[in-house]
Amino acid sequence: MPPLAWHNLELPPKKMKVTNTGYTLILSAKWHQERPYISDGPLIGNYVFSQLHFHWGKNDAEGSEHTIDGVRYPLEMHMVCFKANYLTQEAALKEKDGIVVLVYMFKSGKNPAFQLLVDNIMSIQKAHTSLKMDPLPLSYFVKKFERDYFLYWGSVTTTVCLHYILWFISREPVGVSAEQVDELRSMLDANDEPLQGNFREVQPLNGRHVFHACPSGSKYATLLALP
Repeated sequence: MPPLAWHNLELPPKKMKVTNTGYTLILSAKWHQERPYISDGPLIGNYVFSQLHFHWGKNDAEGSEHTIDGVRYPLEMHMVCFKANYLTQEAALKEKDGIVVLVYMFKSGKNPAFQLLVDNIMSIQKAHTSLKMDPLPLSYFVKKFERDYFLYWGSVTTTVCLHYILWFISREPVGVSAEQVDELRSMLDANDEPLQGNFREVQPLNGRHVFHACPSGSKYATLLALP
């Protein structure tokens, strides 16, 4: 396949905020002009950025929604994008080709960018609270990958219905410290209980195929070492 193409990732947004939804931490933003988007690779059309959110567990032995060779990681980040033709994420969720999610696994390490989010957590402890951040380009939080990723068709079930999603999983992990993940666990859900875990159980393959797209020569491991 052609390389995955990234656009406007370095473009500073007009506004940026973090939100405690009562279930996860979301980073969202608004731009003066065109939003960041991805194209090419296996995609037909442009998929614009919607939001980043995170999944974690009650300790560092769990948290990620995906497992790599049976291993769970302490934190997983999802970058949600929707097909530009559908205009909104809500409309795109109703379509079979409407949503793609780019997945990043976090391993033990250092992460100054993630610390910016952590520094704001005390202000959004309660569910359904938000805080404006100093706007930063998306490239500060997200590392591009053009090749060497995993790809599969999956789905997410909400209280309303089943949504089809094309998942991209980066082979290159991101660093995070145990203290940083611990801050996420201090957030409160809608019942004012600590958000100790918000990951789903791994689903059976059910005949689905996981593809290794444009693989590199590195056979070090399924998930690469921290850069």
